[in-house]
Amino acid sequence: MDAAKSGADAGRAAAAAALRACEGWEFRTFLCGTRPPPGLPAAEADAFRRAANRALGVALEEAWRGERTVEFTRPEAHLTASYPSGAVEVATIPLPVYGRYRKHSRSLAQTPFHCPECRGGRGRRGRPRGPCAACGGTGRLVPGSVAEFVLPLLVEAAGAEDGAFQGCGREDADVRMLGRGRPFVVTLRRPRRRALDLEAIRLRADAAAAGAADFPLLRAIGPDAAAAVPATHPPKRYRARVEVEGGASAEDAARLAEGLRGATLAQRTPARVARRRADLVRERRVLDAAARRLEEGAIDLEVRTEGGTYVKEMISGDDGRTAPSASSILGRPCRCVELDVLEVELEDPA
Repeated sequence: MDAAKSGADAGRAAAAAALRACEGWEFRTFLCGTRPPPGLPAAEADAFRRAANRALGVALEEAWRGERTVEFTRPEAHLTASYPSGAVEVATIPLPVYGRYRKHSRSLAQTPFHCPECRGGRGRRGRPRGPCAACGGTGRLVPGSVAEFVLPLLVEAAGAEDGAFQGCGREDADVRMLGRGRPFVVTLRRPRRRALDLEAIRLRADAAAAGAADFPLLRAIGPDAAAAVPATHPPKRYRARVEVEGGASAEDAARLAEGLRGATLAQRTPARVARRRADLVRERRVLDAAARRLEEGAIDLEVRTEGGTYVKEMISGDDGRTAPSASSILGRPCRCVELDVLEVELEDPA
């Protein structure tokens, strides 16, 4: 058997099936793969595979007349032909979309916040099913999320199997995200369409959020930049309303700003998230701080910190798990009653 000749004949014969399989899929570059007939010795299988891939790729490029071309490094689609049937499968690479969101609600999570007790309504092994006391049977600790306003729209528009939403960090559900918004990336898996009207999708997402959130930016992005966004920990600016036991004076506000400005915080994993995260001590620096006393005796505190700082714990001290803290600086218990993220200092990728 001349495996190379058989492979070339098989590749050319599979071209018609490949053209049919690619109908309804958007891509500009592709790469062909082969599952050779079973039972071939390894050397013959390799020769068959190489010849079939080459022949199928040439036949498709001729049929598409330059509209689609073979790409070896990062093709948008992989076409896999199985022999002897000649059936062809199409798999497109993920499509990343970059954006920013602002969150104006203090009762909205970034992504669905499923109840850890009932596992989102699925229940735990060995426990009786029934209404969960922790979430009231809803399966969630927070009813809605930012991701649910935009992710389904992108999945639908791309004809994707599904998608994943990843933020550049996250804020608590009761924290507003203001300024230019928090960067995020949506990764669409096996999209059929790659040329999306992102401005129309952005406007639909704004309408779906109905004031609870908005999306000032959606744009296409390359895979390398998309991978970098969730892994980046840029500095952030915050504004907090701080209540001090017994009320605060103007001198307290000045002392708090002076004590925090330039401080290096030692932060043990907060008690409120200890069940979900490793118990570690992290060092984070407060890059700048300013504070003023409010009429009712609270303090308006603005800080710029390194990424990953637990700001609520920086204020309360978290029973000594964060030091220094507003509580330790003023010598009285302090509590963060409202927190806003004013800016995530990340340049938008091109």
